[in-house]
Parts: sequence; structure tokens; C-alpha cells
Amino acid sequence: MSGALRLEPDWSASVPQSGRLAQSLSRAVVWLLSAYLLTQFFSLPVLHIGPWALWPTLPDLLLWAAFGCSLLYRQPMSPAHLQLWRGLLLMFALALVSFGVLFVMRDSRLSAATGFGSFQLYKLAQTLAIFWMVARTPLTPALLRRWYIAAGVAFTLMLVSVLWTYFSGVLPQWLGEFLPHGKGVSGPWESYYLHNEPGLGTVGYNHGYVALQVMTLAALPLILRSTPSLWWLYAALIGCFLSGSRAGLAGCLLFAVLEWRRVPVRAGVGLLVVGVLGLAVVPFLGDSLGSLASRQATIFDASDPNNLAGRTDIWQSYLDAFAQDPYRLLIGSGFGSAINNKSNAHFLLLQVLYETGVAGLTAFCLFFWMLFRQVQAAAPPGAGVCLSLLAGLTLTAFTQETFYPNPAFGGFLPLLALTIALTLGSASGRQP
Repeated sequence: MSGALRLEPDWSASVPQSGRLAQSLSRAVVWLLSAYLLTQFFSLPVLHIGPWALWPTLPDLLLWAAFGCSLLYRQPMSPAHLQLWRGLLLMFALALVSFGVLFVMRDSRLSAATGFGSFQLYKLAQTLAIFWMVARTPLTPALLRRWYIAAGVAFTLMLVSVLWTYFSGVLPQWLGEFLPHGKGVSGPWESYYLHNEPGLGTVGYNHGYVALQVMTLAALPLILRSTPSLWWLYAALIGCFLSGSRAGLAGCLLFAVLEWRRVPVRAGVGLLVVGVLGLAVVPFLGDSLGSLASRQATIFDASDPNNLAGRTDIWQSYLDAFAQDPYRLLIGSGFGSAINNKSNAHFLLLQVLYETGVAGLTAFCLFFWMLFRQVQAAAPPGAGVCLSLLAGLTLTAFTQETFYPNPAFGGFLPLLALTIALTLGSASGRQP
């Protein structure tokens, strides 16, 4: 932008007035991003503007405030982020093209598909914004120390909220009083307080989203320290278990195992301690965990259709749609068109194929190949932790749309973008 301010590298008292303003704006962005990270434990809507999918959360408001400040000064992007940034821009452009396909296909539920497609573009715009801001921020040791604390506090508060809402329905019932009521108004948010589903914490109405947030927030402290503590992983497993998400627990187990293999002795001792503590508290919990344990144990028999919660029927409906109109395999039905089948595909690759076709699926796979390559080339141990996290998240994508801007997964993609951007750029500033 022609009127943008230039951020000078020397933040001394002798800089011109425009440079001082740029410095102030840059510091404001840093503090707003710190607050964004800290508030990840609370992803419930705080304003009721527009349709339920667009109700802004506190992290949403902080993200856009930071982005507004970022637009007012110039700062080059770190070279480590440039290739992935170009990939993200290309994926957003392809999503825009796919959104246009909705108006070519003109399916019967065009109005609803347009709404969902618009939301998906909005969430992708947030993902671009957070990556762009972190990639332009000097990741100094002091800043990473602050973000380490923010991530640790956010993760702890999220875990406490998951524990609280699993053993008591008081918190969601109280928070539900602040959400609009009525069919057609609050959509899936009504399930947060009406169904009183345990383990949702203060994150959202979807168990899978809770598990994704727990995993990603647990990974951040590991990425930001040269000598990470494995206790974050044990706590993440507890959170994913109590969330009730089977895909989330399976992904978190893979994430943990990949990290434990680096330090098998420490991991073994830690597992022994956690196991002893678990056996000690079980008698005080009675039968409250019995049904949950039985449900979560089905992840070891995932091939049984009875353990897939109706997903086989959903997958068949998508395959039937392709059989009726094979042309959709080429360019898809349009960005947001999954509503035509009354449900998301609950399988990432099938969702991408249905909405964007073979063309979109090819671009999607190439992007993730580049993403893994870029993360792998980053400095250890952050690169290893992020790769383990991505492996765990990829496992969850076999029964849900993990890397897709699904309304049920709220702010997960922007948080993941922040995590990846930190991995690519935090080597020089990581604390010991």
C-alpha cells in the first residue's frame, strides 16, 4: 500500500516520527497476537452478529485488530516463510475459483451452499492473515518466551475447562445463557447447552474441534523450547480422552508416540507415573468414566462399521453423487457445496474431491507435500514436534475434515497457521 509506513530496524529515540508510529503499531500487533494466543482456551462467541457460523469469538476480534494494525506499516516477510506464503495465496485463489463453480452448477441448495462457501473463504482469510502477521514479526527470545507462557496458560485453562465440563454441566449451562436461543437462530450452538455433552470445555460445540485445539496448544510449548517437557503430551492425552473425540484421541496418541520415541527412557518413566496416578484416582471417579473408556477403546477396531458412527452411509451418499454426475469429479460441485448432501463428508479427501474435484484435490495434495517439506527443513526440535503434530492431525483426517475450513472446527486453522509460522521462523529466538 502506497501510504504505508516503513518499519525501521533501529528502534532508537532518533528515528523519525513515522518510524516511531510504525514501532508502536508493530508492538501493538505483538501484544494483540499474544492476547490471541492466550485466549485460545475460550472460543465461544462473544458477539451475536450475523448468522451463527460468523459469530465472532474473542480470538477472532483480536486477530482482526492485529491485522488492522499490521496493514499500517511495512515490514518484510521472513525468507523462511515466503514459499509457503505463496502456496497459501494460491490455495486461496483456487478456493475463490471453486466458489464460483457453485454458480455454474446451480444446485437446488445454492443459497445454503453460498453461505457455507462464504464462511469457508472467511476462515481461509483468517488463516492467511495470521500467517502473514507472524511471518513479518521479529521472533526475538523475549517474544517467544512471552508466547511460551501464553500458550502454556491457554492450554492449562483449556484442560481445566474440559475437566470441568466433563464432570459437571454447570459451566456450559451458565455460558449457554449468553447464546441466542431458538431453532434457526443459534444452529449447532444450541447443542452446547441443551444436550449438555461432556468434555467440550470452553472451546466449541464439536468434540473433534476440542481435541484439535488441545493437541495444537500442547505442541506450541514443545516447539518454543529447545528442551521440551513431555508432560504437555500426557496432559494432552487426558484432554483428548475426556473430549470424547475418538479421532482426536487416536491422532494425539500418534503425536505422543512420535515424540516419545526420541526420549524412550523419559517417556517410559513418565507413563509409569501417569499410570500410577490414574489407578489412584479411578476409585474416586466411580463409573463416570466407564462408558467413555468403552467408546474410546473402539479406536483400536476402527474397521468395524459399527464404530464409525454412520460414516459409511455418509461416504456412500457422496459416492452416489459422483455416480449420478461423473463430471463433478473434474471440477467439483463448488466451495461450500457439501451441504447438498446434508452433511460434511467426514473424510478430508472425499470432502475436497466433492467440493473442488480432481483439480482441487491435486492442488491440495501438492500443497501439503510442500508444507511437510518446508517444516522438515526447519530447525530442530521445533521441526520434529511440528511434523509429529501434523502426522497426528493427518490421522484424524480419515474421519473428519481436519484441514478444511469447516464451521464446526472454528478457529483451528488460524491457530495451526500460527504454529507452523512459529516453527519456520523461531529457531534463532527459541529459549533453552
